[in-house]
Amino acid sequence: MAQKWNDAPEVATHTNLPEVYFPAPALAAPYHAHGESLGSIPLNPFSQSKHMTTLIESPKSFYPSPNSIQNYDLPSTEQHQRQTSRRICRCSFIVLVLSVLVTALSITVIGLAAGTGVETNRANNAESKLASQPIIDHGCSKNPDSVTGTQYTSDFYDRSTFKIFCNSDAPNPPLQSFFVGTFDDCIDACASYSAYTSGNFPDVSSSSNFTCSGVSFIPDWTNRTTALSVNAPGNCYLKPGPQKSTGLTHPSAEGPAVHAAIISSS
Repeated sequence: MAQKWNDAPEVATHTNLPEVYFPAPALAAPYHAHGESLGSIPLNPFSQSKHMTTLIESPKSFYPSPNSIQNYDLPSTEQHQRQTSRRICRCSFIVLVLSVLVTALSITVIGLAAGTGVETNRANNAESKLASQPIIDHGCSKNPDSVTGTQYTSDFYDRSTFKIFCNSDAPNPPLQSFFVGTFDDCIDACASYSAYTSGNFPDVSSSSNFTCSGVSFIPDWTNRTTALSVNAPGNCYLKPGPQKSTGLTHPSAEGPAVHAAIISSS
C-alpha cells in the first residue's frame, strides 16, 4: 500500500536525543595508554590534557634557534661595512704608496736618462768643436798658404815668439811629447819648457839640447780614439835646436797632417 505524505517520520520533540547519532566504532582490542582505556581519552584534539600533549608533541629540532649561542658570531651590517671600508682603505693606501714609488722611480730614471743624454751631447759637441781643424791647428787646414809664415807670441812665460809653418815637420828627436788641445797650446808648452829649463838647470841653460826651439803638432791625434788606434804618445812634440826654416821637412800626403812652429830667434 502506498504511503501518504503524512506517513513520513517526524522530529521527536519529547526527547533529548540528537537528531542524528553515530555510535563509536568498536575496536578489535582495547587501547591502553598509561593504564587507561581509549574511552577515557578526550576526543577533542585541542584538549590541554596530558594525554594529548604526549601524543601530539613533535620532536625538538636539532637546529639552533636564531637566538642560540651556537649560531656563528656574524658581524652586524654596520660592522661589516666598517671592516669592508677599512680593507678598501688599506688596499687603496698600499696602491697609492706603490703608485708614488713607481712614479718617483720613473721620474728618476727619466731624469738620469735625460741628464746622461745632455752630458753626452755636450761631450760630443765639445769634442766636435775641439776636433774642428780651423780651431785646433791655428787655421792651417783651412788656409795653409795664408797661415804659413805668420807669427805667434805666447801669452805666458818669457812671451817668446814663434813662426808657424803649415804642413811641415820640425827636425831633431823630441825632448818630450804629450797631448794638448790646440796648436797654440803646443807652442805655449815649448815656451814653458825653455823658461823652466834655464831656472832649473842653469849650467846647461845655454845648450840648445836642453831648450825647446820648435814644435811639431799633429791635429788628428787630438782625438784620443784616433791616437790610441796608432799608439801615439801624444799630439805635441817639443823639439830642441837648432831649428831653421830651411831644415823643415814635409810629411807625406798619405799620412796625418803635421804643422811646425820654430822660435823666431832661431
